[in-house]
Amino acid sequence: MLFSLLVWSGSIRAEQPNSAATATTGTIRGTIVYVADPQHPWRLGRYYIRNAKTGAIAEAVVAISKRGLKAPDDGRKPSTTTVDQKNFQFIPETVAIRAGDQIRFLNSDDHVHNVRTSHPKKPFNINMPVGSEHLVEFAEASGIRQPYSIDCVFHSAMRSWVFVFDHPWFALTGTDGNFEIRDVPPGEYRLDVVHPAGDLRKSETVKVEAGKESKIQISLHPSKQ
Repeated sequence: MLFSLLVWSGSIRAEQPNSAATATTGTIRGTIVYVADPQHPWRLGRYYIRNAKTGAIAEAVVAISKRGLKAPDDGRKPSTTTVDQKNFQFIPETVAIRAGDQIRFLNSDDHVHNVRTSHPKKPFNINMPVGSEHLVEFAEASGIRQPYSIDCVFHSAMRSWVFVFDHPWFALTGTDGNFEIRDVPPGEYRLDVVHPAGDLRKSETVKVEAGKESKIQISLHPSKQ
């Protein structure tokens, strides 16, 4: 949480498809903000919101959704993302990847850790001795509504989330709350936003036009989960 936020300098954009003709696709660019509610305080919000005045929220996952949406057959090679266990935290805490990608879990602490999930698509429970690593392939997409919730059986405060998509049109906000999704085919989409640590979620409709940029700001409210 806090460690990963301190090393971020801005928005993080997930892997995007290569497009030879950018004029035939569009871009979605926006900001996700958190609107505090005294009746529903979020004690962990300080780890994800640097500026309470703007409410810009980090580590929110953003993805488009549409019936029949298919990723281009771009011949991509699976990638590997590293998630470390350091200072009794998963770093980074939230990860968004494509189906078929891998995550390399590390243990950089001086204590034994564990990586565990009960997700129906790929449950696992692996002990992580000091200095060890474990590679996991996430072959099946589960979308934005069913992330892989990862924890450590030895340290209950440690948690992480892995979002796996079957298309490339998703992003993760940085400390400025900004995101960018490029090379989106023209059309009208549902834009889903989820912040797993705060159990926050919202959906908006966005229209994408070829050669244009669609701008949007979405507010997450703790009382409207």
